[in-house]
Amino acid sequence: MNEAVPSVVAIDIGTHKVSVLIGKVHAPDNIQVIGMASAHNKGMNKGKIVSLEKVINAIKNAVQEAEDMAECRVHSAWISIPSTELQSFYAAGRVPIANPERSITTTEVVRALELAKASHMTSDHYLASAVPLGFELDDSPEWVQNPVNLSAQTMIGHYQLMMLPISTMQNLDRAMKGANIFVEKMVVSCLATAESSLLKDEKEYGVCLLDIGAGTTNLAVYIEGHLALAHTIQRGGEHVTRDIAAVLQTTTEEAERIKLLYGCVDLHQVKPEHMIQFEAIDGPQSISRIELSEIIIARYEEILGLVRDALEKRGALQGLYHGVVLTGDVCQIEGMVSLTRRVLGVSAHLGNPPLQVYADDQHLSALRRSMYATAAGLLMFSQSDMQESVEEAGIEDKRSLLSRVANGWNALNNKLKGIF
Repeated sequence: MNEAVPSVVAIDIGTHKVSVLIGKVHAPDNIQVIGMASAHNKGMNKGKIVSLEKVINAIKNAVQEAEDMAECRVHSAWISIPSTELQSFYAAGRVPIANPERSITTTEVVRALELAKASHMTSDHYLASAVPLGFELDDSPEWVQNPVNLSAQTMIGHYQLMMLPISTMQNLDRAMKGANIFVEKMVVSCLATAESSLLKDEKEYGVCLLDIGAGTTNLAVYIEGHLALAHTIQRGGEHVTRDIAAVLQTTTEEAERIKLLYGCVDLHQVKPEHMIQFEAIDGPQSISRIELSEIIIARYEEILGLVRDALEKRGALQGLYHGVVLTGDVCQIEGMVSLTRRVLGVSAHLGNPPLQVYADDQHLSALRRSMYATAAGLLMFSQSDMQESVEEAGIEDKRSLLSRVANGWNALNNKLKGIF
């Protein structure tokens, strides 16, 4: 690899797979992927690490394959944090403007964030991201985006806070240490996926990113360019596979095979005479594709119903002027767009792959697969001006995790001072 061109590595740790991209950064919006690979991950369940050794092996296997393709060695990387245990909520902090000029400074801005955070933080959780939604001056209904140097008697900072259990961070930290990879930054997976799958206009006018993976369904709502809601539902593609296996009395491997080959969630697209052969526990069997589709549709409707309930509960559904953008392997099933439109009552489309991240003709089609969406977003995030990431130290840092958490919070405060 030509070391004259800066490089960046992205590792997406998912429930069923680990995806790795190695990119050459020619410009912030021009990242050439020169190494890519994925490996089956048997060490996680519903986004949680249940076997550290198996996760480490999956990381090592994917990284080695990507290294061989790129003809380089990976020493550090940007890492996605699974959104499974993510807690996201609105918080506000009110501060008086006490200086004689009643002029707002960065001190008041940082203090407002500290107060907003203080009422929600617990000793066992980590603040992964604090997204400023706006600042309210003297109880005015019109919020401002940059209050510094404006005059007021009081200011309220409004934020969307995203928190994760410290145990999640500890386990990820150990997995990366076990794979001998220095962690440059950690980014909540839904933020990285949104970076690669959503257009700027979609974020501005209201959109929901719906990412259905193997074990969980993650949704992220953007309104006026800001993250307004992040939520995780404990349902995913593996639930569909189990339904098929239970109804057809077959193995999960066979159920997964026929789901991928013949699955559909729109009966209008299925021919009534289409029959499917499969291996049941007691021997060869057949089923019509319509019957298979009905099994699958039942679970998909349940997942989308839970998504609708979450959006309605938080008053977000009516603000989705750009509808829903679908990503994740489970959303690639035939008929998904029409089913989403029917259940949620809003427009929907599959996420568009980012043009900023590309590969040569031989590997471009593989790069465009949904399994690399989050990793591609990490590459983009690494070059973004808005790096809402966890300030996590690497394997050479001997400080405790709690010390690094405090360092991350201080770094976020310093970042705010730089912005305003």
